[in-house]
Amino acid sequence: MMKKYITYLLLFGFPLFGCQSKVAENSTYQQNWMQLEKENKALAFDADIQLSESEITLDKKLFQIRKDFLANTEKQKISLYNSSFDQLKPLIEGSTLFEILQLMPKGGLLHTHSGGITDAKWVIATARKYKECYVYDQADTKDFIFGQLGFFEEGKVPRGFVSLNKKLSSQPGFEKQLTELLLLKRESLCTYSDYWIEFEKRFTRISLLLPYRPFFKEYYKKGFEDLVENKVQHVEIRYVFDELYDFKHGKYPLETSVTDLQDVVKEIQKQHPEFSLKLIYSSFKFLDPKSIEKQLEIAFKLKKEFPNVISGFDLVADEAAGNSIYSFREDWAKLDELSKKYGVKMPLFLHAGESVSVFNKNIIDISSLDNPRIGHGLNLIYFPKTMELIRKQNKLVEVSPISNQVLGYVSDLRNHPARILLSNGVQCSINSDDPSVYGYNGLGYDFWVAFVYWELDVKALKKLVFNSIHYSSLNENEKKQSLVYLNKEWDGFVQKMNGKLK
Repeated sequence: MMKKYITYLLLFGFPLFGCQSKVAENSTYQQNWMQLEKENKALAFDADIQLSESEITLDKKLFQIRKDFLANTEKQKISLYNSSFDQLKPLIEGSTLFEILQLMPKGGLLHTHSGGITDAKWVIATARKYKECYVYDQADTKDFIFGQLGFFEEGKVPRGFVSLNKKLSSQPGFEKQLTELLLLKRESLCTYSDYWIEFEKRFTRISLLLPYRPFFKEYYKKGFEDLVENKVQHVEIRYVFDELYDFKHGKYPLETSVTDLQDVVKEIQKQHPEFSLKLIYSSFKFLDPKSIEKQLEIAFKLKKEFPNVISGFDLVADEAAGNSIYSFREDWAKLDELSKKYGVKMPLFLHAGESVSVFNKNIIDISSLDNPRIGHGLNLIYFPKTMELIRKQNKLVEVSPISNQVLGYVSDLRNHPARILLSNGVQCSINSDDPSVYGYNGLGYDFWVAFVYWELDVKALKKLVFNSIHYSSLNENEKKQSLVYLNKEWDGFVQKMNGKLK
């Protein structure tokens, strides 16, 4: 009998024990998997966001809309991931998702530049109204380039410039040509050329327009109206100061730029009291440290006079061609001394890491400076210790996905470094950089590419939107008021979309 029992045990018992062992192994494997997933989610930039039932409902709807959109593009064999923004723009504009994101409150635009915020066609049409506006229609020289616009007094027009209005009237096709000269399009993701050279030409072509005081006021009013229409309530401009002028009074002091902008903002606030503006005084990386010392002195003087408008200091221009942030270390060392002298603080909002090279080490400087926000930060992922420091210091990276593609830093936007930053808990915001140069207005396009290419959800969208106010340079009282408005707008948007979408 005992022998028979042992036989049954051998035949049936051991396999049972083996099954139990496998179940235990599977259970451990599953627990480890779930634990790792939980830990990864806890590290993400939006881990602190808890969605309401309404937001969860909207999230499911947006997930399905994106899923259907991707399925449709695949069915039509549209090369979604290997196309430039310019090629995709009509597809974006015709999508349901774009309609939704255009209506979404976007909080603040923290990274844009003077000279890049208003529609190029509007610039031409408005400049044309001024009889004193001229266009250079000759081959490039060391002084002027083809298509450059400017205001000149009669009898003082440089050789090669002709009346813009007369030129457009006599050559109907020139308007389209001029518009193209003010836009930067990346025609192909496969063909490389130095887009920065062409990029800078776009700013050169309007550089003589913006200081003309009558045009200056119109330009910024139109720019702010565009932002308000696109549900942007706050903007911070990397502003390169220049003396305004007109032909009646000549040149005005630098302060006039600020007071004129304040007047434009007040005009906008009559209908949109929530709208606000800050200026980040900007100079250039290609200048030497002595020149930057002088620029900092001017910036501190302006900030002392306009403490609620001037919010900080930046250096702009191509990082591959300019000086390193480290080369200005003596200037940064004098910031405390200047703060005591003028009685105001001047935080830095430096462009850093707008590069795909590990040899560009500008990003390393950021963790050691009073630099609460980083412009672009593309190569931050190559410096893991610095990335960890910036996360711990709670600094924000201002991400501009479309700009990064047009200028050639990222081709397939699925591979944008921001995806890694977000997963590793580095706080980010979505920005447009120079939308008028890239042929669009507002922030809807940048949110669209981020949502589609980075596989975001409503939780991530909400965090990105609210980050733009939390990390803005608004003072605490302004920030509090701005957040009250944004919360109300966000809740209204969620409710509206849930009622509209099936």
